[in-house]
Amino acid sequence: MSEKPDLKLAGFSLWARSRQYPDADDYWDGNWLNIRALVEAPGSSVEATGPWLRNDELADFVTQLEALDRDLTGDAELHCAEPALGLKVACSSLGHVRITVELTPDHMTQTHQVIFDVDQTYLKPAVAACRRILDRFPIRGAPT
Repeated sequence: MSEKPDLKLAGFSLWARSRQYPDADDYWDGNWLNIRALVEAPGSSVEATGPWLRNDELADFVTQLEALDRDLTGDAELHCAEPALGLKVACSSLGHVRITVELTPDHMTQTHQVIFDVDQTYLKPAVAACRRILDRFPIRGAPT
């Protein structure tokens, strides 16, 4: 696939394709996104696709990522209700950033974890990318 990912963070790429339920306007059904995610590292490549990320989860993550970019301390975690993806971005001294990606197409039979060590210059583009996804797929409704 040659299309540019919506979010690129070191060897992790994410494409937000569509809403799982495009006609749903409530919080619980209207915020599921169909996603393609890919993590690539020397000697490995793992891909998962499906409706397993909610845009409210992405909104929480980008808020944490903005704080991380501002303070250069702490971490930001993408907490997904579905077990296909786990993403943690942690900042340590001197602007070093560790990205831990857990991605699997089948959480019942596989686990895959890849770690990338980068610097803080990866944070601002990741924040902007997440904001663009949320602009395309704004959160619908409110939790009740």
